[in-house]
Amino acid sequence: MQIEQFDPRTDDIRLRACHAMTVAGQPEDDPGVPPLPLADFRVFWTLGESGSLVQTWLACDDAGEPVGAYALALPQIENRVNAFAEIIVAPSRRRRGAGRRLLAHMAGQAARSGRQLLMSSTRVGAAGTAFARATGGREGLLDVRRRQDLTEELRGRIPALRAAAQPHASGYGLRSWDGRAPADLVDGLCAVYTALGDAPHEEAFEPATFDAARLYEEEERLVARGTRWYSVAAVGQARGEVAAVTQVNVHPSQPEWGWQAITAVARQHRGHRLGLLVKVAMLELLAEREPDLRHIVTWNAEQNERMVAVNEQLGYQVTGYFQFWEHEVAALAPSPSAAC
Repeated sequence: MQIEQFDPRTDDIRLRACHAMTVAGQPEDDPGVPPLPLADFRVFWTLGESGSLVQTWLACDDAGEPVGAYALALPQIENRVNAFAEIIVAPSRRRRGAGRRLLAHMAGQAARSGRQLLMSSTRVGAAGTAFARATGGREGLLDVRRRQDLTEELRGRIPALRAAAQPHASGYGLRSWDGRAPADLVDGLCAVYTALGDAPHEEAFEPATFDAARLYEEEERLVARGTRWYSVAAVGQARGEVAAVTQVNVHPSQPEWGWQAITAVARQHRGHRLGLLVKVAMLELLAEREPDLRHIVTWNAEQNERMVAVNEQLGYQVTGYFQFWEHEVAALAPSPSAAC
């Protein structure tokens, strides 16, 4: 098996091979959601998360057929001793040692970049979870995925949900928009995005701090993916502070599915049911902008009781559990010569 680095910005054939292996593994790896569109996959494997560099490697057998691949994200701002791992093994090539070879190779590259931990996530019950445990992964937080079905029953409850939140939110107004953030809200949105660092996370994980440049970088990623995205913010009427925000993304190739991005409330504005209020307003906005939408998917750490309570009030149902993992790079990395 040969493992070779490639540039997903210029090597479309190899990128498509990686995407095809991901889609082929979807029924086993994550059957609860549709496969990631190629446009999204391309951006994630090219750009990663904001503030990261990404290495992409493809493994082929002696006949040149793809066996597996990995993307290694190397944060450049926060988490500079951590790396984020995604390994793919073609379904027909699993349980033959390819995954272990890819993991060792990845650890070698992480070690060369001065990283101490490989971080990853797997669906509980999928092959990846057994693989992570068998290769010495340390279990971390458990994420819960929930899905909201946009039924007529839910639409009928929206006025009552808004009425339940509104009396507690006196002194706040709502702003909504499609696409890029309004210029007058950028600084306030950065503060609320940064406040998301209060959510439960691994001790070794450093949450992101946002400024305008980082927010614009996130927006450029959404543009590159071809995504339509919608935002609702609660704004304090006295001083104009952004107090809460929620965002949902919809890819035009899958108009029935919405993907919850951030929902966050600034610490000093908590206790006013703003999380519920902005999410209810989002449902009203999406009913106008995305008439084909049928499902919204969200993730929360199991310990995030406040947001879990909001989602359950809105009728979200659990569709899967995802285990966070940490691997010690030093325990996996081969000798420097083997990592070349």
